[in-house]
Amino acid sequence: MTITAALAAGLLLTACTGGNDGKAATPSTSPKATSTPTTAEPATPDSDTADEALKEAEEDFQKSLDDLENALGETVGVQEGTYEVTDSSPEYDDPSLALDDAYIAPGTYTAKGPAGGGLGCYWSRMRDASGRSDSIIANDLAAGRAIVTLAEGEFFKTSGCKPWTRSGD
Repeated sequence: MTITAALAAGLLLTACTGGNDGKAATPSTSPKATSTPTTAEPATPDSDTADEALKEAEEDFQKSLDDLENALGETVGVQEGTYEVTDSSPEYDDPSLALDDAYIAPGTYTAKGPAGGGLGCYWSRMRDASGRSDSIIANDLAAGRAIVTLAEGEFFKTSGCKPWTRSGD
């Protein structure tokens, strides 16, 4: 019961007793006593309204996070392609050639699943870049999060995945 409703009930009770100093209450038949007291709206929202507002705020926040992840997550990290796994940095006479780099460092990498609503995130660790099935060390077509650990000298091929990011090894 809200404070306003409690006050209204108290006023109604006082009106019914007619100030009989603790004697048994007898309802009054006067027109004044039969009028219904009015109650004002509660000053604070009820718990249902607060719960609904909280739920809506949480949904808006989650949507904002999802939008941010979709905006940034599709461009940051190892993209689709075939990469040589090496700790050695290649030497470039022309720094613009580094933009086509197909090398990544050894370590553990994670992709958050298929890109663009695709059916699967394919990855493979290979002995060489030939793409032949006999060069595959391990591979998977993941429907969700994918994790792979790459060693020096291997090759890594990926397609249909959100960008791979390196984990703290």
